[in-house]
Amino acid sequence: MSAAALSEADLRFVNLVASRRFHGVDPAPPGDVAAVLIAAERATAFERAAALARELLQRGVFATAAAETALLAMLCRLAADGYDLVAPQGAVVGMVRGLAEGSVDERTVARWLQDRAVPRAA
Repeated sequence: MSAAALSEADLRFVNLVASRRFHGVDPAPPGDVAAVLIAAERATAFERAAALARELLQRGVFATAAAETALLAMLCRLAADGYDLVAPQGAVVGMVRGLAEGSVDERTVARWLQDRAVPRAA
C-alpha cells in the first residue's frame, strides 16, 4: 500500500460529509470499507483513484451518497498522491456516472485522470 493511503476513517468521513451536504441526512452504516481499500490498491496514483471509485460504486459500501462519496474519495486519493484534478465539474461527474453505470471502465477513468491531473504545488 502506498505511503499516502486513505484509511477506513477517511472514507467514512468523506461519506458523512457527502451524505450531509448533498442529501441532508446522516449516512447509513457502511459495508466493508477495508475490503474496498485492499481491492483498490494499484501501481499508479491514477489507477488507485479510479479503482477506489469503482470499488466503492460496485460494492455498494455506502448506501447514502454513494456516487458523491466515490467522486470525493477519488479526488482525495489523487490529492494524497500529490495531484489535483483540473477538469470541469460536469466532466468529472460524467466520468463517475459512467463508472457507476458501467459505460466507462476503470482503465478509461485512470487514463482520463492522468491526462487531467497536475502535481500539487509544494
